[in-house]
Amino acid sequence: MKQTFKALLLVAAVAVSTVYAGDVKDDKDLKKMIEDQGIYVETSQKGIVLSGYVDASYTYQFASAGQLGAGSSEAALRAFDSDNNDFNINAFKLALEKGLGDKNDWSAGFRADMIYGEDALRLNSGAVGFGNDAGTAGAGSGVFLEQAYVQFRAPVGNGLDFKFGKFVTPMGYEVIESPANLNFSRGLLFSNALPLTHTGVLASYKVNDMVDLEGGIVNGWNNSDSTSVAGAEFGKAFLGRVNLTAPGGNANLSNTVYYSVDGGSDPFRGAIAPGNKGDTFLWDMWGNWAPKFANDKLLFGFNTVFGQTTNTGIIGSGNDEQWYGAALYAKYQFTPVFSLATRGEYLHSNDSLKFGFPAAGNVPTQSDVYSWTLTAGFNIWENLLTRLEYRYDRGPSDVIGGKDQHEVSVNVVYSF
Repeated sequence: MKQTFKALLLVAAVAVSTVYAGDVKDDKDLKKMIEDQGIYVETSQKGIVLSGYVDASYTYQFASAGQLGAGSSEAALRAFDSDNNDFNINAFKLALEKGLGDKNDWSAGFRADMIYGEDALRLNSGAVGFGNDAGTAGAGSGVFLEQAYVQFRAPVGNGLDFKFGKFVTPMGYEVIESPANLNFSRGLLFSNALPLTHTGVLASYKVNDMVDLEGGIVNGWNNSDSTSVAGAEFGKAFLGRVNLTAPGGNANLSNTVYYSVDGGSDPFRGAIAPGNKGDTFLWDMWGNWAPKFANDKLLFGFNTVFGQTTNTGIIGSGNDEQWYGAALYAKYQFTPVFSLATRGEYLHSNDSLKFGFPAAGNVPTQSDVYSWTLTAGFNIWENLLTRLEYRYDRGPSDVIGGKDQHEVSVNVVYSF
């Protein structure tokens, strides 16, 4: 405490003397005085960029048909926006990065992303994307390490780039960062059908302006390490992606394949039957199109997914779990201030396990769920996004209490 108090007094004294007496001639003198006392930290290293956002919301939910059953929820299909009649600090995100630049030469850098808030609680709990990643602060923690990787480039051909560490998945049209999506709430596919992060090594290569490739080896489905249950070790997974970009850059098509031979960290196996080793296959395809005739005001997007996990060891599931779904997106920017975005989704699970486990003694049954979202965006203030959203979900009564779910949300995000 004494050292802290001394440092504060020193800073105050320097500031006063600078303003009134002119004893400190410039910033270098000020830096030297503080550095001599051991309290100066350099934070503006060349090429390192700090960015982030603050995301807050209010959500109100209600079921339109029937009473909620035991253990059911008004937000059974929503992973992040699951609080009813509540103001939420969704996320305070900080990202620190030193990029590789545009030159094709030997270069290195890093990236680290931290999220604090209710989004972090859900990401750490394993409630999203079937995962079970306790992060660095423990399950249920309000701090989530989203990414932490070293990146480097070898000047091979057009440049071969590598990420080594933890990174977000290339799968899916939507991303973890809500303000980067067309809608405030994350959709069915994002929340129930896809992994969100991987830990391992990923190589990327840009063949030309139209084709770029990615491939790597990772620990598994959302896991930071390969240990899933009781210290048991499981095999690694392969991740491969081909992305095609149209001439002119107004459209792209991404295809990603995930495959693991005995992934104990993959959906269900680690938590239910760690001794049952099977394989997991996932194919994800998504794309964007901004028609040139609309002068950058109109955007269309889509996402499809097919997945299978074998030998789950779950009674009544036939030992295999399959799921597939599709999502359509559209956004129109009416004015620089006002936009409308919509999303329609469908997701099928052959035994309902994608949406929570059945009650004890019940045999899992297949389920089909649907969702529709309409989001109004307002860009009135600089760097501030305000959104008003309505979302409707529908599914079987054993998945959704009352079969129907509604949500109205107000979202405010400041990015820097």
